[in-house]
Amino acid sequence: MYLDGRRLHYFLTVAKVGSLGRAAEVLHIAQPALSRQIRLLEEEIGVALMERSARGMQLTAAGRAYRHSAQRLLDDGAAAAVRAQGAAKGDVGHLSLGFSELYAWHPEVLSALRTYRRESPGVTFTIEAMLSGVVTERVLGGQLDMGLAYIGAIESQSPLQHVPWMTDDYLLAVHETSPLARHPPSCLADLNAEDFIMFRRDQSPRLHDLMIHHFHQRNFSPRITQEGTTHYTVLGLVAAGLGCTIIPASVAEQRLPPGVCLLRVTDFDIRMPIHLVWRRDNHTPVIQRFADLLCHRPRHDAPRNALQQNLQP
Repeated sequence: MYLDGRRLHYFLTVAKVGSLGRAAEVLHIAQPALSRQIRLLEEEIGVALMERSARGMQLTAAGRAYRHSAQRLLDDGAAAAVRAQGAAKGDVGHLSLGFSELYAWHPEVLSALRTYRRESPGVTFTIEAMLSGVVTERVLGGQLDMGLAYIGAIESQSPLQHVPWMTDDYLLAVHETSPLARHPPSCLADLNAEDFIMFRRDQSPRLHDLMIHHFHQRNFSPRITQEGTTHYTVLGLVAAGLGCTIIPASVAEQRLPPGVCLLRVTDFDIRMPIHLVWRRDNHTPVIQRFADLLCHRPRHDAPRNALQQNLQP
């Protein structure tokens, strides 16, 4: 059965004020027109909802039962409109995000999440930690809504939409008891005899291959003795004293694992653009809102300050 929300509103107004005349004044319509709308509503339902009495319009037993349901229907309709408006503005919904643990703790990411939650408590988040290659695969596969990743060159026909977020560079991470901590290498080639720890290629093939190419250009052939699946698993192996590794400089903004120190190597000058990515066919208001919060805010000076504090002198 089709329900006319306007007629429900008319019915509830008459039931509230108890008079067709007063209800017509409140609703700013002619009394005969209001009377006709009530009659049409009763015809649709098939029972009398009101009856005239000396005290005005009185609800019948059917009218009293219908009044509660009619009010609930109007309330649900209003709530549905509010939810739709909120969804259109990105104020309600869920966002699944994927990025390295380093960026999950990045001040700008934390600020964007905090601001979004404060302004729109109807939005919830799921965050998964993984490297760029897996992030991209899961965004493309629809398991993630968005991610922060190194994506390399993207073809114009790619289903990925992307926005630049930041450019990271890389540092050498060594254990504080390592000879490298006491005598820092002057160039990458000085590391040829060292045990080297690397993230697994399947976790981010493009980034892995870019790194190896960069190493070879500088006469460094890493002797990879250990592997990890994320930046922090790799740092954990360094903290255990199992070798050295390269790590994004953003790690300097966070508390390092015990025993790990960071070094700058002069010829290791690779810079890594990190993008916020999502599928073009999944451009929702929630996605747009998070992109605006994260990528359209001024950069701050915290990374440089934190880097100076954590670099080994």
